[in-house]
Amino acid sequence: MKIPVVLSAVHVDIDPDGRLTVDVDGTPHQSEHVFGRGDLQSVLDAITTGLGTAVRVEIREADGATYADIATPPPATENSPKCDAPIPVSQPGLHGQGFHPGEEVVIAYVVCTQTADADGQTSLNLPPAVLRRGGPKLLLVGMTSAAVAEIEQPA
Repeated sequence: MKIPVVLSAVHVDIDPDGRLTVDVDGTPHQSEHVFGRGDLQSVLDAITTGLGTAVRVEIREADGATYADIATPPPATENSPKCDAPIPVSQPGLHGQGFHPGEEVVIAYVVCTQTADADGQTSLNLPPAVLRRGGPKLLLVGMTSAAVAEIEQPA
């Protein structure tokens, strides 16, 4: 696992009743569940797994005590997505269709996916190092048509 030069910061405030308030780089970590002190490791595992990288954790207790540490994603299991699969580079070209004539087309790596909620909304916070990392799926995206084509393997 590559560790970025600048880590995302996870801030954890623990109230006198042991409830956690968590944010990632200032954005509240939303959950339908109220987390307690015993949930801290699972919350950090979920955040680091979602980001795919280590984070700096700052914990502030109700009595004013503060702690800092680095949390890393939990070890991958057999059911974990394979994000490090190499992209073949010996292909003679990448092909896609459905774009406007003369349109600028960009290539995009898919590093993760997320399902939209019931309102059709989703939110993802990724550190710059994850945004620079290539994933196992390539897409071609039309900049004006918004047409998307998965890479077609050459025959």
